[in-house]
Amino acid sequence: MSAKRFNSHSDGLHDGADTGFDSALVDPILAATPDILNGHPFDTAVLSSAAPGGLSFDAAGGGGKPGGGGGGGGGGGSLPTTYTSGDPNVADSQEFNIQIHFSGTWTAAQQADVIAAANAWSRIITGDIHNDLDLNGNMVDDIVIDMSVGRIDGSGSVVTGVNTLAQTSNIVVRDPGTQDQWLPLTASIKLDATDFKNPDLAALWPAIIMHEMGHALGFAGPVFQGLGLLDGAHNFTGTNAVAAYGGVVPLTSDNSHWSETAQQTFFAPNGTPLPQELMTTLFSAGQQPVLSDTTVQAFRDLGYTMTDPSPDTAYVVLDNHWLV
Repeated sequence: MSAKRFNSHSDGLHDGADTGFDSALVDPILAATPDILNGHPFDTAVLSSAAPGGLSFDAAGGGGKPGGGGGGGGGGGSLPTTYTSGDPNVADSQEFNIQIHFSGTWTAAQQADVIAAANAWSRIITGDIHNDLDLNGNMVDDIVIDMSVGRIDGSGSVVTGVNTLAQTSNIVVRDPGTQDQWLPLTASIKLDATDFKNPDLAALWPAIIMHEMGHALGFAGPVFQGLGLLDGAHNFTGTNAVAAYGGVVPLTSDNSHWSETAQQTFFAPNGTPLPQELMTTLFSAGQQPVLSDTTVQAFRDLGYTMTDPSPDTAYVVLDNHWLV
């Protein structure tokens, strides 16, 4: 068994030159370690003049700058540097936990958005997955996400009209052929420090963070391909998602977002328009994102144990009443 390196790109300026898997690296140091989807940022949230009034997400491009997190500790003596999601009255071995490592400068309100998103995912993904060693030999239950605040592109480019708000990168997955294969073990999410302080963008961050966490948890083309959940026409073919959607589920060309077309602005299970689905590529200002049954069932197809947060409807609105 050898580690595989899957390069992806920073987003905002599109570059489709590398859309597939890179060759496996046969490295004795990395042998028998989890697989790596790393290199440049995998998914990025951008504000673009091409999508006025909205927020777009992409997984192919060259606009943002790759790199590590921001500065020092948690942004204040009373703020946590780590947080583990889940029910404090339930053993970690009996539920799904997301361990967050904070770096850079944070406020309590900003950390609260991250904590709310992590706890939301822990309510949707209910089953524990097997503990595994990360690339540094540390035991992980169930995933560790490094959340950093630092410079990506500041307020963006006046030339291109693209402003990069957040990036997900360095997704390390469990080995193919092992228990819980391809489910991520560690990942990194970086938020642009300039944008994070902009009060005009404050309402977008809960949705941005939950979207990026979705990618960190495995909503990603290389994971779909590794699990055999793609056809040759950019469709997701997992049995559970297909049943929820009413057919194969269309993806964007990066295979990492539900498709939005000019004819069908929003993701539409069974032909019914569903505005602002969490894992599409566009959120419009003033509208709340929603989590559809199709997305919930896609995560079930990845191998997670899921609960339906909206058993009587096709989606749940991710508003302040739910993200607590």
